Amino acid sequence: MRAVLSRLAIAHEWLSARAGSEKSFEAMAAAFPDADLYALSWDRRIPFEFGGRAVRTTFLDRSARLRGGRALTLPLMPLAWWLRARRHSYETVLTSSHACVKAFPPARSAEHFCYCHAPMRYAWETGIDQRYPTLAKPLLSGALAALRTWDRNASAHVDHFAANSTAVRERIRRTYDRDAAVIAPPVDTHFFTPASAVKDDFALAVSRFIPYKRLDVAIEAAARARHRLVIAGSGPEEANLRRLARDVRADVRFEIAPSDERLRELYRGASVLIFAAHEDFGIIPVEAQACGTPVIGRDVGGTRDTVVEGVTGRRLKDPTVEAYAEAIREAFARPFAAFRCRENAERFSTERFKSQLRSWLTGTGGRNETVMRPNNDHAGGRRD
Repeated sequence: MRAVLSRLAIAHEWLSARAGSEKSFEAMAAAFPDADLYALSWDRRIPFEFGGRAVRTTFLDRSARLRGGRALTLPLMPLAWWLRARRHSYETVLTSSHACVKAFPPARSAEHFCYCHAPMRYAWETGIDQRYPTLAKPLLSGALAALRTWDRNASAHVDHFAANSTAVRERIRRTYDRDAAVIAPPVDTHFFTPASAVKDDFALAVSRFIPYKRLDVAIEAAARARHRLVIAGSGPEEANLRRLARDVRADVRFEIAPSDERLRELYRGASVLIFAAHEDFGIIPVEAQACGTPVIGRDVGGTRDTVVEGVTGRRLKDPTVEAYAEAIREAFARPFAAFRCRENAERFSTERFKSQLRSWLTGTGGRNETVMRPNNDHAGGRRD
């Protein structure tokens, strides 16, 4: 057991958006203010707060084309890490991983803690080979096999794994045959707070406008439930979603790329959040609950950790459009208690994340055991 850490490096994949993994890296930096920070690349248009410290990047940060072409530069990522950090040595390395950061050279000789957002998605995501033409599939199959071999070999240099959810913990077990602690990612529960105003009469969906987020389900379910829907976000599927809303005669308002402040207003005003995606964790449902808004989602992935069935929302085992519509009707007819939603969200605060991360690295919280308190669904007491 170590009470303090010396010569610590924290390495992340790439900084291209203020999404969950990037916010986790930012919180890691705040938890260890003396650590050296590394990333493959950083889009400087995206603001981050690292306490005035530099983030050391690789040659993939030299141009916008390299920064943005991750699918093409994937084979170069291990080389980029090797050229950038091969001469550095640390006693401890913390990697924030969903792709190739396990190739960070100092991690091979240091005690290596890997906070895993997901096993390498490019290698292990099911169905990825279905997105390419038939003629390309033999080549793709070989590339995937090589990636998976590389990723398994790289995992051998990890001394301790942590997962961002119980779902990812199970994937780490299947993929690497390793156990992991579970430390949920940070949510800004100081910013996302309830308001005293009464809930408005609308359902809300928040997401990038891309197919797997299943905003089509939210639109069709709201139409069947005959309730207003607000969709907040942006992305390439906007035109298709607007067309679907017209076709099913849904009462939908689109809020394109709302600011954080506007998003908080929407969370506070919504009667329920519809979250039809299957996510490894999913920060949006926690942000909504932090504002006192219940969530209707699928009974899979991170929603199992973040939504308490019957208390802070519904987790649907049979996620059909009609099942969502019925859950929406019920949420409007018999509202969930806002204070229960807020109470649940506080389990995922940034302060909690930093505290659990420090305990994990120093050994004071145990090694490969579940750090996050499990989501034990409450029996009754739903509408206190």
